[in-house]
Amino acid sequence: GQVFSADALGAITGAADDLEPRLRVLVRRELLEIEADPRSPERGQYRFVQSLIQEVAYGTLARRDRRSRHLAVARHYDAIGDDELAGALASHYLAARDASEEGPEADAVAGQARLALTGAADRAAALGGSDQAVSFLEQALTITSDPRDRVSLLDRATYAATDAARPDAQRYAEAAVQSYRELGDRAGAVGASVRFGRTLIEGGEVPRANE
Repeated sequence: GQVFSADALGAITGAADDLEPRLRVLVRRELLEIEADPRSPERGQYRFVQSLIQEVAYGTLARRDRRSRHLAVARHYDAIGDDELAGALASHYLAARDASEEGPEADAVAGQARLALTGAADRAAALGGSDQAVSFLEQALTITSDPRDRVSLLDRATYAATDAARPDAQRYAEAAVQSYRELGDRAGAVGASVRFGRTLIEGGEVPRANE
């Protein structure tokens, strides 16, 4: 990212002992600067002087190196266990998945990304950020192929989109009904049909909701 602490950098690189001298050299070369604003929550952390420098540095990494670094950051956030990092945790797992070779390697990271995204969605919804919750769930759907996992995400998206009074709540609800039917899950289809009816009522489509 654009801003980072020496402690976090040490935790993900395993090179904590000699980081400070190397970081000071980069500060002298005006590639990095130290946040000195006493009002800033990032005081004492390092930041790239220009975002372009960070982008170029990231662009020089091979895909496998990007993958390993994103996973290292994600595991660091996991170890911290701070719910406020849920969104950042999910973004790093997603980036690691995008940098993975297709096949078992990508599938394994996709599973971790899906768990992180649903966790981020749950946290966003609990804080009243239903729109953001839908965004996280939509991202999870793009990397999910298992029908059972997909229908669960569609259910979650229905609830979040309904809470946010979004018109696409009907789309998620209808897709969930169809998915349950394709799975042969009659009970699931009934429950999803009820949710679909409620989204239609919210949208003023009462006759269709009755059907």
